[in-house]
Amino acid sequence: MGFTNYGAQALAWSLGSDISNNFIQSIGIGSGSGATGVTNVTLQAEHTRTVQTGSPDFTTARKASFQGDFNSVVMSGLILTEFGLFASGAVNTGSTWQREAFGSVVFDGTNELQISTTLEVLPG
Repeated sequence: MGFTNYGAQALAWSLGSDISNNFIQSIGIGSGSGATGVTNVTLQAEHTRTVQTGSPDFTTARKASFQGDFNSVVMSGLILTEFGLFASGAVNTGSTWQREAFGSVVFDGTNELQISTTLEVLPG
């Protein structure tokens, strides 16, 4: 049995919608190291988390885009190496929907950060 185009679109909509209070709502940043894996349940070393800026963007079929903004005070002195998307509600271990790890970016207190990321649901 295959996953249909409609099923993929409906799932993309639900990623950013308040369905069962388990939708993507927050973006977290951190300074942890280690490869990204499907078994990740948290960021390796989370620094802070913010509620996404605005609403998710569903303008492209089967995709949900999210954005988070971090001001220069939050970013000051941070060596950024990872970010992730998290489910709504309280900060819970295991609520990580996506984690990305990369080489370090150093913030000196004069920079702000905006993260934009898109998840695509593929029919199968």
